[in-house]
Amino acid sequence: MILKSFEIENNIKRINNYKFILIYGENIGLKEALKEKIINLNNKADVINLYQEDITKTKGILLSEVKNISLFSEEKIIIINQANEKLFTEIEELLNSEEKIKVILIGDLFDKKSKLRNLFEKNKHLAIVPCYNDTDLTLRKLIQNKLIGFKNLNSHTINLILNHSNLNRKTILNNIEKINTFFDNKILEEYSLEVLLNSDRNEIFENIRDAALLGDKTKLNSLFGYFSFSNEDTFLYLNMINYRLTKLLDIHKQNAIIQNIDETINKIRPPIFWKDKPVYKNLLKRWDKTRVLDALRYLGKIEKELKNSSGLNNLAMIKNSITNICANSWSYF
Repeated sequence: MILKSFEIENNIKRINNYKFILIYGENIGLKEALKEKIINLNNKADVINLYQEDITKTKGILLSEVKNISLFSEEKIIIINQANEKLFTEIEELLNSEEKIKVILIGDLFDKKSKLRNLFEKNKHLAIVPCYNDTDLTLRKLIQNKLIGFKNLNSHTINLILNHSNLNRKTILNNIEKINTFFDNKILEEYSLEVLLNSDRNEIFENIRDAALLGDKTKLNSLFGYFSFSNEDTFLYLNMINYRLTKLLDIHKQNAIIQNIDETINKIRPPIFWKDKPVYKNLLKRWDKTRVLDALRYLGKIEKELKNSSGLNNLAMIKNSITNICANSWSYF
């Protein structure tokens, strides 16, 4: 039985009519929200989290969990994360089980030929919830529903929240949580809202900068997905990277005299904030003085090009520069 995600999100109790539920699609934020709602709805249940890899590696683990009912819980929920087609046979065999359980499968995209998807779609006793990517309209409705009762919630304040989310549901929900905490009087003030959202953006970009400088490609790609770059902040991004590199250069110069990295980092002025000290120590292992100077020259040329050529795609150049910094490789000289 196919259930529409927005209907289930608005009335999660409908899902309790089903013992086996498949939630699938590319919308990670929506899948996580539905999973959390189901768990909260069944708050007295014993919740077991499994992964497809667990079931593949350990034969019989799923059946064992189904049969192993706790005497202290009214019900049991088994969540299978990263579910895929390999589960078809085991799920089919469990359909007639009489145990008081609920099995929730969380997966990515299943094509129309998928046996698992067809099983859930055609059986009226099973629930399947496709989670497609959000549109501008669905996210606007989400914000309106989550912030209902707030004064000054209008198209402009909604646009502010959307523009700082990169159209990512998970980011929006995180920001809404912050808004509920910060504006406990339920009165939105535009300036304060922008400061609140920008503080989060600056923190994310600092993480992007450090992931790039540390050469962590996986983390960098992940953070790119959560961050909405702004044309207005193009030179701010460059300045934030330049500041880190300039600080590294200062440390290298001072350490040539002191000959002790820890002592140099502690004595450098302006002082380095305590939580940044381990970051600088890791960066110094990757960036010697020559490479720092090369990177500063490279970013200087990027900045000059952006200022002199109005026809350039600023954001594309910024992202490309950050990627090059991460790879510690560039040819823009």
